[in-house]
Amino acid sequence: MALTLEKVVTASLAVAILLVIVDGSGPHVAAPRPAPPPTPAAIAFQQAQAEAAARAEAVRRQAEAAQAVTQPSEEETILPEGHGRAETFGYCVACHSTAIIRRSHFSRDQWEGLMDWMTDKHGMNPLEGELRATIVNYLATHFGPVQAPARGRNPFLN
Repeated sequence: MALTLEKVVTASLAVAILLVIVDGSGPHVAAPRPAPPPTPAAIAFQQAQAEAAARAEAVRRQAEAAQAVTQPSEEETILPEGHGRAETFGYCVACHSTAIIRRSHFSRDQWEGLMDWMTDKHGMNPLEGELRATIVNYLATHFGPVQAPARGRNPFLN
């Protein structure tokens, strides 16, 4: 009796049908095997990928911070209109936002002293001559000392 392909296929189908009939649960599928544990090389590769992603994220954040510094979101119009506004905005925003200016209320002498202090302590380019006078005048005029209203003053502190 010679085995032909047709006889082998027929016998295989008969066995498969017999198994389904006997068991009653349908065709059997082998349970998936658990994945093998990662190799040391795979673990090292995953760590390297995570570190590279973290470095890329840090670079992206630094680039955003640099862009925010070089392209301020404030506009000159945030400061009150007046002679010297453009000069004040341009010179001051090179180092800090206008918020620090807008919340400060100093006398002319205090603004003068602050210019010297920023030059000495923070490396600001020395501000001299007509430009210094223009900026200090603008700051003293628009951000000078604020007087408390007469009604709000404590008479015992005068």
